[in-house]
Amino acid sequence: MDKWRTPEAAEYRKLYNGKQWKTLRERVLLRDMYQCQHKGCGAFLKRGRKDPKAAVVHHLKPHKGNLDLFYDIDNLQSVCWACHSGDIQSIESRGFDVTIGEDGWPVDPDHPAGE
Repeated sequence: MDKWRTPEAAEYRKLYNGKQWKTLRERVLLRDMYQCQHKGCGAFLKRGRKDPKAAVVHHLKPHKGNLDLFYDIDNLQSVCWACHSGDIQSIESRGFDVTIGEDGWPVDPDHPAGE
């Protein structure tokens, strides 16, 4: 078991090995034309796992084992490994995006400065 994941998370990680997920993942990559959908990136995605531009299909809203969210194509987007492992996971762990808009205020309504 992965020392960084809960037993529950380790259990639903198995979903990523199933045929249904692999088929859905390919549909998402084709829909997004193998291009990173994360804001400002747009990199063309590559196959494999070792490249920073490797294709990752990301759940916009974390599924936490909820099968409806897990398999919801509208909850998925194609991103590169660099965006997923950097900005996206940072936003998820903080709970808000730190991007500042042209007006000098955070763009994320969940940012604490907006309270």
